[in-house]
Amino acid sequence: MRHSLKYLFLAATLLLLPCAAWGQGGYRGGLSQSSRYGPPAPKLPGVELVGPLDTALARVTLTLTPDQSTRYRQVYDSFMVATRPQRDSANAAIAKMNERLDDGDRAAAMLYAEQLQDLGKYLKDRQDRFEGDLRRFLNGDQSKAYKKWREDQDQATDRKRRENQRRWDEAGFRGEFVAPGAAAPEIKTALPTPPGVAAPAVGSPSVRVGRAVYVTGQLGVDSTGMLVGSDLRAQAERAFANLRVVLQSAGASLRDVTTLTIYVVNYRPADLETIRTAGAAYFSANAPIATVVGVQSLGRDGALISIGATASAH
Repeated sequence: MRHSLKYLFLAATLLLLPCAAWGQGGYRGGLSQSSRYGPPAPKLPGVELVGPLDTALARVTLTLTPDQSTRYRQVYDSFMVATRPQRDSANAAIAKMNERLDDGDRAAAMLYAEQLQDLGKYLKDRQDRFEGDLRRFLNGDQSKAYKKWREDQDQATDRKRRENQRRWDEAGFRGEFVAPGAAAPEIKTALPTPPGVAAPAVGSPSVRVGRAVYVTGQLGVDSTGMLVGSDLRAQAERAFANLRVVLQSAGASLRDVTTLTIYVVNYRPADLETIRTAGAAYFSANAPIATVVGVQSLGRDGALISIGATASAH
């Protein structure tokens, strides 16, 4: 009987130690990750899976002239069409990989991770060539601005890789402690503010729960928190641009958005066309559900519009 109690105590200790870390930013585990749950997470591709700076955001970020905007759109569209099969295959591999991770099957997930790595090498080579060609029509300041955007994206990718490591660790935890067929718990993760976007006054810019991404209402402000203009059109364009950046940092994209909630100060029916025009560059086909609500004011003096979203990430 004494031996049975001893083994029962040890088993309870093993079960309780990992769970004690849940309340401090997600499971980190009280045991060595590399020895307890296997090797570290594979290094997966980053910004190349999404593609270069899109035309709408490039026009604002790089301060392109109309002629430059036209040329940028031509080379960008050509690039995205040429690489669409690889990016679609990569997105399918991500979805399958995450399904296996949610089931706690790291070995099966690794097979899809290896496919992603191969696709990432091809896409990175193509994107490097695309970005090299930009020097033909961008000036020095614009090239620096693009380089800064790319560096910010790479930093966001590094943060995403750290989150990815946690997901692989959690898969090991599920595979070890969750009974076969049992539903795996969905982990809530508050994500940091990505570069290029002002931090919200309250709360997190986005929260991820499983594959669902919730983005707080984005205002028409630049990275320093200054309003980009006093008219609805200018603020709406910037708010949509900020929304795209936050989604990307959370591992989602505009095409993953399922619902939009748009608050407009002193809303009039004529404002709907202004909002639709501002968002046309971001939402064309396969548009999400959108709700427009008129309000008396927002949390920032002078702000005219706030755009929040819910998305289904890969």
